[in-house]
Amino acid sequence: MAKTNTTKRYTDEQKAEIFAFIEKYNEENGRGGQTAAIKKFKVTALTIYNWRKGSSKRGKAAVKQAKKKFRNPSKLIERLHIVTKEIDKAETALSKLQAEAKVLRKEIRLAID
Repeated sequence: MAKTNTTKRYTDEQKAEIFAFIEKYNEENGRGGQTAAIKKFKVTALTIYNWRKGSSKRGKAAVKQAKKKFRNPSKLIERLHIVTKEIDKAETALSKLQAEAKVLRKEIRLAID
C-alpha cells in the first residue's frame, strides 16, 4: 500500500493565532516563541519562516492581521490629529503660494504687453 502525503493547510486566523502566540511568548520570555509554537501547534520551522518572509499571499495576510489586532486606537487617533493639523498648515501655505503665483502671472502679462 502506497503512503499518501497529506499537507495541512492553515487558515489566516490560525496563522494569526500562531504569530500572536509567538509575539506574546517572546514578550514574556525574551525569546523562544517560535520553538514553543512549533511544539504547541505542530507546525514546522520552515512553514513559519515562509509565512514571515511572505512567500505566500496568505502568510502576508496573516502577518498583517496579527499586527492589526494589537494597534492602539488612542495612538491612532492622536496621530490622525497631528496629520490633520499638518495638512491644514500645508493647505494654508499652498493657498498663499497660489495667490503669489497669480500676482506674478499678472505682472508678467503687464510687462509683456
